[in-house]
Amino acid sequence: MPININHLFHTYLKKSPQRVEALKDINISIEDHSYVAFLGETGSGKSTLAQHLNALLLPDAGEIVIDDFVITPKKRKNKKIHELRKHIGMVFQFPEYQLFEETVEKDVAFGPLNFGSSKEEAIKLAHEALKKVGLDKSYYLRSPFELSGGERRRVALAGIFAIKPDILILDEPTVGLDHQGSKDIMNLVNKMYEEGTSIILITHDMSLVNEYVQKVFFLENGEVKFVGKPTDLFASKDIDIEVPNLYRLVNKLNENGYSIDLNKIRTIKDLIPYIKEKKS
Repeated sequence: MPININHLFHTYLKKSPQRVEALKDINISIEDHSYVAFLGETGSGKSTLAQHLNALLLPDAGEIVIDDFVITPKKRKNKKIHELRKHIGMVFQFPEYQLFEETVEKDVAFGPLNFGSSKEEAIKLAHEALKKVGLDKSYYLRSPFELSGGERRRVALAGIFAIKPDILILDEPTVGLDHQGSKDIMNLVNKMYEEGTSIILITHDMSLVNEYVQKVFFLENGEVKFVGKPTDLFASKDIDIEVPNLYRLVNKLNENGYSIDLNKIRTIKDLIPYIKEKKS
């Protein structure tokens, strides 16, 4: 599902002295089946922008067109919001915020039930989704609030798997997880992408951006300051961002006689053939 955002504005506390212009004239397009990232410092507007995509927030001005769905400032014109949310899943930074049922099984089945599946079908979809994220039958009747952070994140992802969205938005999906936990979560997300889901990643982790993302949108003070490939962002002199260690390493190697295409180096494994070739 393609996304087109046209002249989008959003202000918090509009009638207060503490008003904050969170988004200012945002104009971006995201192609169908994309893997993109919204980047920027805390308060830059990236999470606010993401929450407009499934109408958790409505714009003050402008519009968002997602396939044949149109989100506008006026609630009465957004009649298809419930249907739109079936196509767009969102996993928040703290998954416990979106887990609320008494058991894992009920929590994951809630989405399909909410979108019209029978109880039997919803439970079947929940079990399939939990299997995908590596949680077996022993988890079905457990409380989601008794699980570890990584397990809760898996349950939150299973809830998204169960509704089979066209677009998945993840806000800091690996925060608080160890290296293996982060890798497991991103492997699950990547699997969704490979199966046809568009991914929108909100993160401060530039290593994730370098490894997975095709295109970045960098926000600053509510405005889009950069659109392009991750490697072009890392090379920019105008954007203050901490580049990933792998990017630094490849640059250093190129300065010392190597000829490595930065766009082809996503992980350290991608670098090994260049090193072997140079040594031979």
